[in-house]
Amino acid sequence: MGMNDRTSRIPAALLAAIAVAAALASPLPAAEYSRGGTFLPMGWDARGEGMGHAATILIRDDRSVFWNPANLTFLSSPRISLGTTKPVPDLDAYYSVLSAGMGLMDTRSHPDLDYSMRRFGVGIMVSHLGLELAGGSKWNEGTFGLSAAFSPNHYNSVGVTFRMMQSWSDLTDADATGMAVDFGWTALVRGKLWLAVVGRNFASTVSYPNRDEEIDPVWNLAAAYERIVDRVSVEFDTVFKNGAFSRFLIGGEVMLVRDLLFATGGLDYRLNEGKRAIPAFGFGSIYRGIEISIAFTFDPEDAFGRKTRVSVGYSL
Repeated sequence: MGMNDRTSRIPAALLAAIAVAAALASPLPAAEYSRGGTFLPMGWDARGEGMGHAATILIRDDRSVFWNPANLTFLSSPRISLGTTKPVPDLDAYYSVLSAGMGLMDTRSHPDLDYSMRRFGVGIMVSHLGLELAGGSKWNEGTFGLSAAFSPNHYNSVGVTFRMMQSWSDLTDADATGMAVDFGWTALVRGKLWLAVVGRNFASTVSYPNRDEEIDPVWNLAAAYERIVDRVSVEFDTVFKNGAFSRFLIGGEVMLVRDLLFATGGLDYRLNEGKRAIPAFGFGSIYRGIEISIAFTFDPEDAFGRKTRVSVGYSL
């Protein structure tokens, strides 16, 4: 049985699942925050931000601990990233992240395409949100995560991230602890067409002093075509939350100067409470294993306005 025969069966089932989910889901209200108001989904790095968060497939390095843990198997060498942003420009608040990852054991190379997977991939993630509330009160949130991925062959990979979360402040009965599990699967259909499924918070619990809650699970169904006309890659994500079609993401990347300079662009179209379209763009440079990128997001909501995110990554 050839590769095309094997790959056609798995993606065919995935395409059918996407079609059924899209047909059954409706744009019902689904808030973009956790039930208790903690551990907000704030993205990760500038490259993913610049693509409008459509990074489920196109980001395949240490930052996959957030976007899609299955992609950690694409790491050919150890890599580490740092990033920061002010999530609310007019508020004294900073959101900073660190991720690191590496591939392990033997390498599986595609016979016709210039990419390869390692048999295993591992990674860690650390994030911190610190802000000062009215009256001088402090609020902090931290996350520590461990990720692992496995590729059974050269065109298929699965992964999982286990996250531990903590929030603390000087407010009464406001601290919380929690855990959550993310799942990811990435598969090559044929040629340069990829499909992926990511479930964020598909298992979770958050404990407050007086109650226990869950973070609503979010599912990303993504498709991407890599290197159209050699230097352009695009991705489309449909996002489901609470059984509803919540968001549509489209993003892309253009390699302006091969292995040196790239530009990103994307759109996060939200169908839930506060329905709106959020454009983003960015650019970055890669030189001798060092990547520096910056992204700008323009949210029409007054609470957020324009957001700038900066990231630095290094591959050994």
